[in-house]
Amino acid sequence: MTDHDIPAALASHVRANLSPVRPLASPARRLLALMPLAALLLLGPPLYWNWRDNLASLPGWTSWGLSILESLAGAALLGLALRQAVPGLAMPTRWMLLAFGGAATVFAAVSLITAQVLPTPLLNPDAWSRLAWQCVYMELIFAVPALVVTGWLVARALPTRPALTGAAYGLAVGLMTDAGVRLFCWIDAASHVFAAHGGVILLGAAGSAAVAATVEKIKYRRLQ
Repeated sequence: MTDHDIPAALASHVRANLSPVRPLASPARRLLALMPLAALLLLGPPLYWNWRDNLASLPGWTSWGLSILESLAGAALLGLALRQAVPGLAMPTRWMLLAFGGAATVFAAVSLITAQVLPTPLLNPDAWSRLAWQCVYMELIFAVPALVVTGWLVARALPTRPALTGAAYGLAVGLMTDAGVRLFCWIDAASHVFAAHGGVILLGAAGSAAVAATVEKIKYRRLQ
């Protein structure tokens, strides 16, 4: 079809809607731009709540070493999420599910190793519930702003599987946030860590999946 074949009204409508756009940076560059955010999630919680008399005050691989490992695992998963958001670069679903399994394995390993090296006395049910909610609150303070930033970056692209992409960046931010919160939390019992810390991570993954899917539906309706 040439310009002469296009109805004048349609051609005018198309020309009126043409505008320059800024090219989308590569997933690697976008991930690199988020590295200060990853550092903030790692260092922010123990600094904000004072790291004396907790895991952050102890040198060695069981404190900072394991947190850095968990943070790097989250950053790697975030890179996959940013790649997943770009059509043509998306990974197969099975590879993303394997990445989810790897992230869960890192979280479980970090939690179990910490519980073995630094055992925590048993808590009564009332104290257990109260302290669990405190950790949930502390993680959400740092995780929610980070989810907003990463969600905006994903929304600027065009994920073909938005729920999967949202779950990926939600899980990634959850891991990076937990890497910092575990340095402040003085309760290393596996039951507390899996229920409170792990619960927030799963909540972030589910919530981000729902938000990403909703955003893409809204964008599609606007295009219609």
